[in-house]
Amino acid sequence: MQDAWATEINPQVRVVNCAVGGHAIERWNDPADDASLWDACVSRRLRQAGVRADQVRVVYYKAANQFTTGPGGAQLPLYPDPDADYFAFHANLTTFAGRVHEKFPSVQAVYTSSRSYGGFANNPGRGEPLSYEEGHALNSWLTAHPSVSAVWHGWGLYLWAPACDAGLTNGSGVCYTRPDYVDDGVHPSEAGRAKIAELVHARFAREAWYGR
Repeated sequence: MQDAWATEINPQVRVVNCAVGGHAIERWNDPADDASLWDACVSRRLRQAGVRADQVRVVYYKAANQFTTGPGGAQLPLYPDPDADYFAFHANLTTFAGRVHEKFPSVQAVYTSSRSYGGFANNPGRGEPLSYEEGHALNSWLTAHPSVSAVWHGWGLYLWAPACDAGLTNGSGVCYTRPDYVDDGVHPSEAGRAKIAELVHARFAREAWYGR
């Protein structure tokens, strides 16, 4: 991403990708996973980029629950049922916000995105309306938590968009097709990642710290 728009991005901005496949928000919230997640981010990935933890000013992450089904893989009830994924996700967002402040003491802004479209998922427990519902939960959480420990929290890009064959798009003019996802129908393919990268760049291009 940074190379594609190098002439548009502030040269002082360094992008460090600390994501780990198969590890969603519950993993990052669990201290038992700190060695392979937070510690690896700080001691290896940040260090490789020449960045210290106390130099991290902005965090962007895609938030999603990892455990989204009931016993035996059953689909969870929908919001506003108290057992809906919505409420577990809302609680996980609160825990994660505290962990970000703990791990990056100089952070000033945290941008968050929720899931993209889930209608192509092979697993009903990963499909719709789960993705849309988590977007609703994130929106409610951000409304209630514009800052946490004096750190600003707000929307990153809005990843959710309908299937293109519905003849609709989201507010950014984006829709998804089946080739935008790999075989599981959940994770983006190269084509899907390209769409998302464009959305990431467009979102942060609105911020003074990002552009030249």
